[in-house]
Amino acid sequence: MDEELRKLIIERLKPSRTALVVVDVQNDFCQQEGRVSKRGIDLSQIEKSVLNLIHFLDHCRKANVPIIFVKTIHSVWTDSPSWVGRLGGNTKETAICRLDSWGAEFYKVEPWENEFIITKHRYSGFVGTDLDLVLRSKGVETILICGVATNVCVETTARDGFNLNYNVILIEDCCGAFSHEEHTSTLRNIRNYFGIVADSRNLWEMVEGLKK
Repeated sequence: MDEELRKLIIERLKPSRTALVVVDVQNDFCQQEGRVSKRGIDLSQIEKSVLNLIHFLDHCRKANVPIIFVKTIHSVWTDSPSWVGRLGGNTKETAICRLDSWGAEFYKVEPWENEFIITKHRYSGFVGTDLDLVLRSKGVETILICGVATNVCVETTARDGFNLNYNVILIEDCCGAFSHEEHTSTLRNIRNYFGIVADSRNLWEMVEGLKK
């Protein structure tokens, strides 16, 4: 990692001013029996990113970094015509993370009792949710963001976070997309316009420093 970038990250990882935001690590997006996999999409990158995330969660918990899990829930109450129409109105394609379904449950991660869960109904974790209120109530200035899918819900949440004046650090190896091209396009977008992109292994040491 470039030394100037390293210094910038350390400067932004202020104790009590940093939170980890985990987006949409749920069965329908990540599990082989989930809705996305049944469309014939390769989830190998997703699986690898979740394994990296599990290790990073451990480091954040040891450093007492606030952790917020964002999950998608869809139902007839939030299925607007424009939302359903985003995939050509294909009901099989849009039947993802339905209310009270197995597909909406978390995949290989489980929030601890002292960690917060945000429920969203659109791509962004900020739209129609309490995420901004929760972060500001905790005095958070920098968000470490990761999850699924890199180029959809993660990127949309990161962009909105930036527009709300948070420092955004995208953890590239703890994010997963449904193709390499989609994943790398978001890394380029975030790096060029919306924040910082870093690898979890480079961040571990810096996160540990938050305990001091």
